Amino acid sequence: MTRCPECGARIREEAVTCSACGADLGAPLTVLELDDPEIGIRPEDRFAAIPPGPRIVPRRVHDDSTYAPLMLLGALVAFFLVGAWLGSPSSSPPQTGTATGPAPALDQSTGATLVLLGGDGAIELDVDEGTATRAAEGLGAIADAVTARGRLVPATAEGRVWLVTREPDGSSLAQEIDADDGSPTSAPIQVDGFVSGAVTSGLVVERTSGALEVVERDGRVTLSLPEGRLFLAATGSLLATRISGCFPSECDVLVDNVETGTSRRLRVDLGPGGTEVAGFSPDGHRLVVARSDGVETRGIVVDVGLETVTTFRARAVRRDSGAPLAWSPDGAWLFIATERDGLDAVGADGQEYRVATEVTPFEAILSI
Repeated sequence: MTRCPECGARIREEAVTCSACGADLGAPLTVLELDDPEIGIRPEDRFAAIPPGPRIVPRRVHDDSTYAPLMLLGALVAFFLVGAWLGSPSSSPPQTGTATGPAPALDQSTGATLVLLGGDGAIELDVDEGTATRAAEGLGAIADAVTARGRLVPATAEGRVWLVTREPDGSSLAQEIDADDGSPTSAPIQVDGFVSGAVTSGLVVERTSGALEVVERDGRVTLSLPEGRLFLAATGSLLATRISGCFPSECDVLVDNVETGTSRRLRVDLGPGGTEVAGFSPDGHRLVVARSDGVETRGIVVDVGLETVTTFRARAVRRDSGAPLAWSPDGAWLFIATERDGLDAVGADGQEYRVATEVTPFEAILSI
């Protein structure tokens, strides 16, 4: 059955007129048989007009699927080689300071004489001459105390230091001594807490509660700092502290004048945390604050009056030292006791030098 093209009525395929509308449908088409020999179409000619597309398309897809992974692999290899070249030590940008290589040997005049304190006693080192001799006999007792985890605290009087030892009950025993021969210059003073420094009005004591106070020799408290202050250094009338709980890489340093009551804030950026050391120069004009991560020491030297900052790097500071820092008499040179019995010097421009020492192992240094 089929339908009339005029009215859509169903009609027979062999009909020549529509029974519904009478439309002339014409004569039916003759169905040809391709195998009829009278038509003359050869079997091999039936597919002659089929285009070669199906043969080309698979070949194109096959080529693309092969080359695409190869191109991707080549790009990844090139990216890896470029990244490796950029990350190699030879292509890294040079670092500033002494990180580009070993520090040079000290070849300048410092005018400093240091006492190296260790298990074998006290050795006096002339830094400029490079000669080492046995120090005064009295300093041997100081070396023994420092080796037993004692600590040396700069005194306000020139040429003197406080020898501080910790008692089992948490108190501290402090005695002022002459730095040249180790002889006592005051009677021992016992305080509740740990003696961290000294100012003209007394000893700076860290109480077991965490409070920071200035205590006179008779035990009277002359100054109590606000809660949350951590001791850094002290000299004369100046007391340097920082706020506890600050972000390790950036901690402002507060310098208080204990006589006038004035305070100054200095910005310090030392990088990650670690062993922290600090100290004033003998005249109080310069303050060093340094932090060591066990590999190297990053520090700054601040001109307290001008508030100018000089950065420096040195080898890792000795973490268990009772006195890892010392200054030349004029405050122009800073000396640092480093790990593995090393001794570094830092100039006014922040340049690090290595002091050549051929002496017995030492744990602390003292300037005389």
